[in-house]
Amino acid sequence: MTKLDPWGDVEVTDYEATMEQFGIEPIEEVVDRLPDNRLVRRGLVFGHRDLDTVLDARDDGEPFAVMTGIMPSGVFHFGHRTVVEQILLFQEMGAEVTLCAADIESYATRDVSLEEARELVVEEYLLNYVALGLDLDATDFYFQSGAGNDHHVRSKLFARHVTQNEFEATYGSADPGKLVSALTQYADILRPQSPDRVGPKPTVVPVGIDQDPHVRLTRDVAARYRDAGYVKPASTYHRFMRGLQGGKMSSSDPKSHIALTDSVADAKRKIDEAKTGGRVSVEEHRREGGNVEEDMVFELLAYHLVEHDDELDRIREEYESGEMLSGELKQIGKERLETFLRDHQRRREEARPKVEAYLDEHTAVGASN
Repeated sequence: MTKLDPWGDVEVTDYEATMEQFGIEPIEEVVDRLPDNRLVRRGLVFGHRDLDTVLDARDDGEPFAVMTGIMPSGVFHFGHRTVVEQILLFQEMGAEVTLCAADIESYATRDVSLEEARELVVEEYLLNYVALGLDLDATDFYFQSGAGNDHHVRSKLFARHVTQNEFEATYGSADPGKLVSALTQYADILRPQSPDRVGPKPTVVPVGIDQDPHVRLTRDVAARYRDAGYVKPASTYHRFMRGLQGGKMSSSDPKSHIALTDSVADAKRKIDEAKTGGRVSVEEHRREGGNVEEDMVFELLAYHLVEHDDELDRIREEYESGEMLSGELKQIGKERLETFLRDHQRRREEARPKVEAYLDEHTAVGASN
């Protein structure tokens, strides 16, 4: 059985078994109701809970929301972009967007100071979110530490609606840092349904499967907290993008990821050093073909750098047949990556005045930056 720990290292090897274990439904059930999207088409977004409630609201012209959190514990890399693309998908569908900067949680569970967390949020996350397409003016962005008294009171009231046994069974322990962080997260997830956000509405939370414990207990709290009439939050789940050396991608290991602020030269070097699915010799590769399932450059292309399926299929076929060598695949990756990074980093700097103005207007933290 898979143990999901939202604060630890989770590596899922069997997604179907994990879905069955935790009651996650396949995305195929609702795919015909979603806009065309690369991550959905390729099965990289693979599951959901109650996404029908959000899609029904959209179809009926009723309000609905999408919510996500920023965990400021390191640089923003391509593994994080998967969540942002889902936020943009729901934003384009008409969802109200709520974006929480989890500075309290990073302080309580990641040993990150509030000052460092806030700096990371702005430099590594907000600028990248806006450069990728987030409409910040139409977003409810806030720092947990500045969420307001009503928000934090709700998080304390929620403590009555989850037991210690449930908490320990879900998270493995009930130490104070985790307890405070989890209760605050329940308030974050339900914030789009608070009175100052015009009350209950279907809300979807795109997450990696490691964050499902938060979703499950928030759904329990929403059902038990009768005073507000919350709609149980829906969720979508995406596959973890693996690190460049194989295994887990980590913000703390620069060799495992390409950050969206990496220089083009550094990014190309990381591509050159990445794990491939090539064979030990050119002759064997021509004969046996490459293994795309073990090639981290192909994975980067599939997740983020090749939009059209027919082009990705051509690359796959040429690599698996042995016609394309690992070096040629890496060259494609480097060319696509250079184009993306140059354009993205230009848009990041163009976004800076807008982000700074937004923070000055909407948050006390912004006024001090």
